[in-house]
Amino acid sequence: MIGEYLKMAISSIKGAKFRSALTMFGIIVGVSSVVSIVSLGEGVRQQITDQVGEISESLIVVRPGKEVDTSIISLDALRTFSNASGGSLSEKDWRDTEKVEGVKSSVPIGVISGIASYQDNEYNGNIIASTEELPRLLNSSVEFGEFFDENDANKKVAIIGQDVAEGLFESPAPVGRRLSIRGVEYIVSGVFEQQVSGTFATVNVNNSIILPYEAAREVSGSIQLLQLFVEAESAETVPEVAESIRDRLKTNHAGQVDFSVLEREEALEATNEIFYQLTIFVAGVAFISFIVGGIGIMNIMFASVSERTKEIGIRKAIGATRGQIIGQFVMEAVVLSIFGGLLGVLTALIINGLIRVTSDLQPILTTDIALIVFALSTATGIISGILPAIQAARKDPITALRDSN
Repeated sequence: MIGEYLKMAISSIKGAKFRSALTMFGIIVGVSSVVSIVSLGEGVRQQITDQVGEISESLIVVRPGKEVDTSIISLDALRTFSNASGGSLSEKDWRDTEKVEGVKSSVPIGVISGIASYQDNEYNGNIIASTEELPRLLNSSVEFGEFFDENDANKKVAIIGQDVAEGLFESPAPVGRRLSIRGVEYIVSGVFEQQVSGTFATVNVNNSIILPYEAAREVSGSIQLLQLFVEAESAETVPEVAESIRDRLKTNHAGQVDFSVLEREEALEATNEIFYQLTIFVAGVAFISFIVGGIGIMNIMFASVSERTKEIGIRKAIGATRGQIIGQFVMEAVVLSIFGGLLGVLTALIINGLIRVTSDLQPILTTDIALIVFALSTATGIISGILPAIQAARKDPITALRDSN
């Protein structure tokens, strides 16, 4: 019986190819959008996880803004990730963190507003003030030149990312050239290796300019600390050191806990959860395309019922049951949604391939993602076909044959 329904559905779709193609378009857009977005989010999360796997287990991350439950989708969680949830870190916090017992090193990530320029070119990237320990804790390497050391703390030198090198100097290795920030010149002493996007540290060195912390004061007397990377003397002492840092910073902040002290795995979990929430939110917006596609299928099925009144009348007159009529029209809707779902997944694969070729992002399409979205596509077809099918099944054969003449 299902085979017969399938043959009739395919025959009907072939008889209205252009209209059927337009109907499937909504499903194709919906499936490809959701699959591409979820694949991209999963790829970024995997890249972050891989990065953290290469970072010292002794790492502790200190961020401004109180800790929130990131397992609950909320604006507070998103603000925490963007450091806009209230609270701030001061230079005193950084210096006091260095004095905590069990701390091997504490590295600030300070942000400075400004635009870098070279001759007639300008680059609006991240301008970061930090110390010589940064590359080791970020697990980033300098490809050309060298990173500054503790003896260069007051020197006007800069380490730049690959994007900055190409965008500002139009050269992959502009070591020795000078860039200007707010009228202060810095010599490029090194260029970072290209880093994969989606960084656990919230610092993408590709589009960053790193200045020695003290030398950065020439650009801005006030440096806003984005976060601190604190390294404990050993992985075993991380919990005790983290608690000591909380106590010290709580004293600095007049008893308020408007900051977050996260161990490596906690910071990874929080970062991944935020990416997950963002992915779900954007995928939810894209899911609207499913609804549009479902409405499109429903419209074409209603039109098909109206156009095939005579066919319905003849089938019922020779003994077709309501269930058979419903099965016939629901099958047509299912076939449309299945073909649309397959083409949508194929389109998503093409989009993912283009993203991989044109950027350093690595979308990951898992079998689970494809199956879930494909199932949703099929369910959309079934739901969209039920009402038109019921309308067809309710037609009186005599009335249907008379109205068709």
